[in-house]
Amino acid sequence: MNNRNPLLLKALNKENLSTPPIWFMRQAGRYMPEYRKVRKKFKNFLDMCKNPDVCCELALQPIKAFNLDAAILFSDILTIPDAFGLKVKFEENKGPIFHNPVKSIEDIENLKPFYPKSLAYVYEAVSNIKNSLPNNVPLIGFTGSPWTLAAYSIEGSTSKDFKKTINFIKKHKEASHILLAKYTDACFLYVREQVKSGADVIQIFDSWANILDEGNFSDFSLQYLKSLISALKNDIVTKDIPIILFLRSPKCSTSELINTSTDCISLYTEMQNFEIDFASGKVAIQGNLDPKILLESKDVIKKESHKILNKFKDYPGYIFNLGHGITPNINPDNVKFLTDTVREF
Repeated sequence: MNNRNPLLLKALNKENLSTPPIWFMRQAGRYMPEYRKVRKKFKNFLDMCKNPDVCCELALQPIKAFNLDAAILFSDILTIPDAFGLKVKFEENKGPIFHNPVKSIEDIENLKPFYPKSLAYVYEAVSNIKNSLPNNVPLIGFTGSPWTLAAYSIEGSTSKDFKKTINFIKKHKEASHILLAKYTDACFLYVREQVKSGADVIQIFDSWANILDEGNFSDFSLQYLKSLISALKNDIVTKDIPIILFLRSPKCSTSELINTSTDCISLYTEMQNFEIDFASGKVAIQGNLDPKILLESKDVIKKESHKILNKFKDYPGYIFNLGHGITPNINPDNVKFLTDTVREF
């Protein structure tokens, strides 16, 4: 990679930096007027994700606006279920809707085979973004976790409690593991193609880790995260690519997360039980300002960000980020103020 020692890669290498790198989950999104202008041109969100030139434009918007330390691919985690033939559509005020959700063992058996090239539009977007970025700004590619993709596929939409999914894995345990293995293989192939196209870092989003109790988290999510990361660490194309693992409130210990062999753990807003001292030197940390703070006054933004910066100032390998994605109701001026505050700390 020809980047001139970008801050993000130094942090992922567990270096102690005087100023941490900063980027934001959902840094390209509806809170930006320039994003909304582009979004109006597309009826369906996923159609927009299938346009590599537009994805490139959207990924670059926050880099131009805030001079952040990393760009992230503009896409969606549900591209893989869509490629499996589950027909994902994004409906206004409803989010993703699966027109062919997984309802039975037969549905799992009848999933279309996953061909990485079926998502060529994603890899083209990766290549376009990479070629358009300054040399010192790395590009983060991403995938959903096997569990999160399986949960969406069974539930058929987003949900507060994912009751259908929880009932399905209880009733069809063996078939659920077959589905999770299919997603693990697909995630590996998908990420591999992103790296071949220019991604410098990969983030795995386990956005629905929180719906599993301790035993089920270990059984249905953690073991597949380990398998996926192990496959990436042992593949000639991806073995040197740093991995960031984001999980929403997982019911497991700090040591179990570290034992996934991820390079970095991205802390959710409410992951207060994470043992920072234990993790020090073993794994980089990313996070975890509550996005709601960006709705507050500049004084509050400064105070709350300084709390986090003071907590991690001596941590070897720290990346400033939010505990979740930027929400649509946030003022871009506050994002700029937060970025400047972190840089001036």
